[in-house]
Amino acid sequence: MDIVIVDDQQIVREGLKMVLSLHDEINIVGEASDGEKLLELLTRTQPEIILMDIRMPVMDGIEATKLVKEKYPDIKVIILTTFNESEYIFTGLKNGADGYILKDSDSQEIIDSIKTACEGNILLNPKVTLKVVKALNAVEHQKNIDQESGEREKLMQLLTPRELEVAKHIMEGKSNKAIGSALFITEGTVKNYVSRILEKLYLNNRTELCLYLQKFM
Repeated sequence: MDIVIVDDQQIVREGLKMVLSLHDEINIVGEASDGEKLLELLTRTQPEIILMDIRMPVMDGIEATKLVKEKYPDIKVIILTTFNESEYIFTGLKNGADGYILKDSDSQEIIDSIKTACEGNILLNPKVTLKVVKALNAVEHQKNIDQESGEREKLMQLLTPRELEVAKHIMEGKSNKAIGSALFITEGTVKNYVSRILEKLYLNNRTELCLYLQKFM
């Protein structure tokens, strides 16, 4: 497997070359200190795998990954970094990274990530995987909040102030008669309000209405 190492620190590049040279199936065909130098290198040689640092001068690894994947989609890119913040994880994967491991990974983890990427799978370091799961849960939670907020706004637009008052009393488990007494309207008028509310919200009965309103009131 032909590999290019991209890192702004020469000592890191040398260390990776030393580790990878212990494996006969791996051939280091080039190295670069930033994203721009990598793109220049790729005009002369196209490896199967790129080990890509994230934080580099001139052009960082996230932007370089995006450009590499746009121009050379068959090249596998493995993000190799000490920074495991979720923003880098998501942006790197969104830009097409084929793997994401930490620089303190042992040699076997690095080799496994290379093999996994070559097989077309994505390998994440366990620490990174945990970070991804937590961040995804946070994103999903925020999505649910945003969705409920949108539904609440829609509810406020659909129902009149008086209908909202009636709905609130229904949520409190009051009968039509009790609602009428509280709002100083007749029981028949309350029934009409309930019917209109159900019709506007495409619900069949008070039970469905209560379940629906529990999310917002």
